[in-house]
Amino acid sequence: MAKNKGDLILRDRLQFTLDGTGDLAVNYGRIDLSDYVNVVRDEGLHIKEITYQLRRVSGTETAVFDPVLGTATTALASMQIFATTTAYENAVDIGIASPNVLNVFTMSTTRETNADGSQLWENQEHFRGVYDLHPEGYTVVTDLLIGVAASNCTKYTSETVEIDIMMIAEPKKVTKDDLERMLAQATDL
Repeated sequence: MAKNKGDLILRDRLQFTLDGTGDLAVNYGRIDLSDYVNVVRDEGLHIKEITYQLRRVSGTETAVFDPVLGTATTALASMQIFATTTAYENAVDIGIASPNVLNVFTMSTTRETNADGSQLWENQEHFRGVYDLHPEGYTVVTDLLIGVAASNCTKYTSETVEIDIMMIAEPKKVTKDDLERMLAQATDL
């Protein structure tokens, strides 16, 4: 739900397909913000909050994404989803300290085999970055990229997965000082 009177709720759905080994090199979906951003007209968008939901396209009637990413022979499986205004060539370069990265959502599954042969699975989800960027938000003057990468997600080999994105943002006039701060931040590291 929008928190301020001028807030917009923007939604999008992206799909990606893992390869035959459960891997996916960094792949991007573009969220078109051209209705809200225009540098010539000094129009920007303050992104205040971004929420992700993974959905399984096939397999169940509910589209619930099983957080166990690996199969019985997979020791470690991981997936990373992130919002950015800069396209990075490799997900290894992505972190919350990377320029123009708003947030990073990671999932991982580790498997251990006990002495009796039984298996123990551990799933972890971490959202790094700020859930709530209020009151001002993160100012963008371009489209937003949602990146995804996966390693060893053998439970989802050759399968198409969806990411639902919900964003709360507010249109704002962008000043020259705002643009200079964004440029300085982009080259900060």
